[in-house]
Formats: sequence, structure tokens, C-alpha cells
Amino acid sequence: MRPMLATPGPQPIDEDWLHEVKWDGMRVLADVTAAGLRLVSRTGRDVTVSFPELAEVTANVKDALIDGEIIALREGVPSFAALADRMHVSDARRAQELSQSQPVTMMAFDVLRLYGVELIQRPLVERRTSLDRLSLPESTWRSSPVYDDGPALLAATLDRGLEGVVAKRRRSTYQPGRRSRDWIKTAHRLHQVCLVGGWRPQIGAPQDIGALLMGMPDGAGGLSFAGRVGSGISRAANEELKQLLAPLRLARPPFSTEVPRVDAAGASWCEPVVVVEVRHLGWTTGDRLRQPVFRGVRTDLDPSEVRRES
Repeated sequence: MRPMLATPGPQPIDEDWLHEVKWDGMRVLADVTAAGLRLVSRTGRDVTVSFPELAEVTANVKDALIDGEIIALREGVPSFAALADRMHVSDARRAQELSQSQPVTMMAFDVLRLYGVELIQRPLVERRTSLDRLSLPESTWRSSPVYDDGPALLAATLDRGLEGVVAKRRRSTYQPGRRSRDWIKTAHRLHQVCLVGGWRPQIGAPQDIGALLMGMPDGAGGLSFAGRVGSGISRAANEELKQLLAPLRLARPPFSTEVPRVDAAGASWCEPVVVVEVRHLGWTTGDRLRQPVFRGVRTDLDPSEVRRES
């Protein structure tokens, strides 16, 4: 099963909606059975080994399929950079060490199966009641709170430096794999996932990546150039990107639109299958991202999911 997705848009404020925090983390479906816990990303990838501390849920919950977001907190606020240190770890021993020094929290916001009973056709308010009755381990799990007053929550999340708010229609069923208008996300900051079509070397250190050349699907099977990003690429991210991109080299640019000389100078090109996320200040009239800042590699997303966010 793939998770239900929210549609970007202005916050609805009538009584038909419930509102919750838009968490800055990694979306997963948590499948709890007699065999234990299995965590599956949006792309269907099993990421259980990366987050061993979340297995505590099996002590009190024996059968459930829970939808939620894994977050990592820094100074009380979710940090995607902190989560990036955890989400790509595939070595069980290293993951266990990080679970002690850099623990994560599962923010649960929906339950799709409970003790053998499928709930996806039940209205949201019933599913939330079932979720809130579960005995979740407080050290690593939380039931994401819901609120009636959307504007107040939007103002509070802005004040706290959080991502924004997701509004959900009270009577909505769960629609696996669909981007539905029954869920509306309203963000304070502009984020965009892109495909990497090439990179430029770092000045003075040509063995390292100085900037990524990003693209967006053009709607005709091609990739339009969306700009380059160098700001925000840490040493750890640089090493990860080099490992991911080196086997994907191409002789020619993969873009369907022209890459300006100032961006293409000295570039290496690659198959556009690596997904990254950037923060930005909007789009230019030439369809380029304005002042993008690198946030991380999104191995939890499939290249087919990349689309321009409104």
C-alpha cells in the first residue's frame, strides 16, 4: 500500500476540516504484526533497519498499520538535516548506535488496519479515535495532535518555526497512493524536490561537488533545467552524492532545455534518477529556482514522484 498524499493549497477554515502540524520528516507506513515492526517508505522501500528504536511499539500494539512521519528533533524543532544522518543508514550496528545518540520520533497521524480490521473506508474522525486509543510508547512514538482552529495553528507553527499545517476533511476516507484534495497542506517555507542532471566540481577541490544541476519533468517525457544549487551541501552530503552520482555519468546533458554556459561550465552529466530536496524563494520567470539551498537526498522518494509544487 502507498500512503495518501496531500495537495498544496490555501488552508480551508470551515467546520468540515481538522488541522494538524505538517511535520518535517520522512513519511512511512508502520506495519505491526506478530512478526514485529516493518517500516516502509513512500517508494515501498523497507527502512526498518534504520530506526531500531521504533520497534518499542510492538510491546503494546500487536496488529496495526499506522501512517505517520519519522522526525528528528533539534532544540525541540524537527530538523531534516538531523534526520538525514539516520535515514540513509543501512548497517544495523551503526543504526543501533545512532538510536542512542540521535534518536527519532514517530509522529503517528492515521491508522489503516487495527487487529485485522481494515479501516481505510472509515471516516477520518473514526480512524483518529482508534489511533488515539492505542498505547504508544511515549519515548519514541507520538499521536500527532489535531485541532479545530486552523488559523490559530497556522500562526502558532509560523511562530515556532515549523513547516506549516495539513488540513484534513473530517469525513474523508483513506485513499492509498492518491494526492487528494481531502488533505490540503499549507507550508510556511517553499520546498521543492528535483532530479539531479549533473554537477560542477568545487573550486579548488575538483574531486568534490561544488554545485548540483537540477531539473524538473517537462510534461513531455523530458527534463527541463531548473537551476543549480551549491549552498547547504555539507561534507557528509558531498560524499553521499559522489557515491550516488558517479555510476550514473552520461556523455551529454539529460536536459530538454538549454543549460546556460555559466551553469554548464565544467559540468559532468548524469542520468536523472537521484532525488534531492531544496528550500527556495520561489520561481523566476524563466522557470528557475530562486536562491535554492540544498536540504538533502531523498532516497525515500521515487523519481516519478517529482513534480513542481505550487
